[in-house]
Amino acid sequence: MEKQFNKLLYSLCEKGRLKVLNKIERKGINYFNEFSRDFIPEIDRFINDFFSEKIKISPYSFMADMYKDLNEYCARDGKRIRPLLLLISYLGYKKGRKNLNEIIKLGAVIEMMHSFLLIQDDIIDRSVLRRGGKALHILCREKFSHLTGNKNIGSDTALILADVLFANSLEIIGNAEINLKVKNEFLKIFASTYEMTAWGQVLDVLHSLPKDINLKENISLRISSLKTAHYTIYYPMMMGYVLSGKGDKWEQKLIKDFSLPLGMAFQIKDDILGTFGKKENTGKPGDSDIIEGKMTLLITSALENLNESDRDKLIQLFSQSKKSKSSVKLIRAMIEKSGAFESTIREHNALIKRSVRMLEKLDISGDYKMILNNIIDSIKEINL
Repeated sequence: MEKQFNKLLYSLCEKGRLKVLNKIERKGINYFNEFSRDFIPEIDRFINDFFSEKIKISPYSFMADMYKDLNEYCARDGKRIRPLLLLISYLGYKKGRKNLNEIIKLGAVIEMMHSFLLIQDDIIDRSVLRRGGKALHILCREKFSHLTGNKNIGSDTALILADVLFANSLEIIGNAEINLKVKNEFLKIFASTYEMTAWGQVLDVLHSLPKDINLKENISLRISSLKTAHYTIYYPMMMGYVLSGKGDKWEQKLIKDFSLPLGMAFQIKDDILGTFGKKENTGKPGDSDIIEGKMTLLITSALENLNESDRDKLIQLFSQSKKSKSSVKLIRAMIEKSGAFESTIREHNALIKRSVRMLEKLDISGDYKMILNNIIDSIKEINL
């Protein structure tokens, strides 16, 4: 019954029956959740099928064994927000659903590349858990440490397996049965996505546990823009747009003007949860960003607002590679004392409002605007 309802819903969506959808919306159904329930299984199915074939044709048993590990890692539960945004953009700008199966494959590539970056992130941040399981470098260390005296065998192996994921992604793109000109445009954005994200990661690494902080450089905003706003919202939407066959430069600018504020708000929300959130509500420790010494808007705002003595004290505490519970508590207190928490919330809300205004200007189908509006609502809500 639910599947029939979804088919009817999407049929109405393709015909632009906004009145019906608005009525459904008023009844409290989250249209993005409905979209996710239909397409996440399709994305995951392709990933599982792809790795099953790789396991089958692997010429050596160690390859097959490692492909099983990659399959398990990539298929772990996640929001799949980036491939979903690609699909939302594609369907919102494309008339009809021609080639949708091929586009789903490319959405799966974006999810595989997300796993590629998560493997790197976990090694850089010394994280031990990812999406409800052990980080890949931890799994590799446990699996292969008995074979060698190399104490870094886990990280070394995981980094190479990330390279395998990158190669797999290029293979899938190369085999995608889509217009060659469109594929070339997609590849340009694909390359820009991971180059820009890498530069954001470099900035993040260089400015974690900083010995000196230059507030004039706006490092926290630059990291958020390069590493999150472009990567999470803007580029996936641009990928979907070019895959739809469209190429209007003005619309591309509007997509950027919509996406970047939303992506920045997404990062600010994550920063707030990583500093003040409760693990039982957020799934992540509420002191993780402080312990790792991450330069966030909360920290830069606090430093701007505190007097010289308190500013020096905050820098001294924040720069410590090992922080006691009392140090973490004091850093939180200084952030609150400075008014940085309130100003960061205000900035988050202002970015959300800007994104809402820009959404109305997009030439995307009104039905898919509703889905995007649901995404905005989910980023707007901050539950500490």
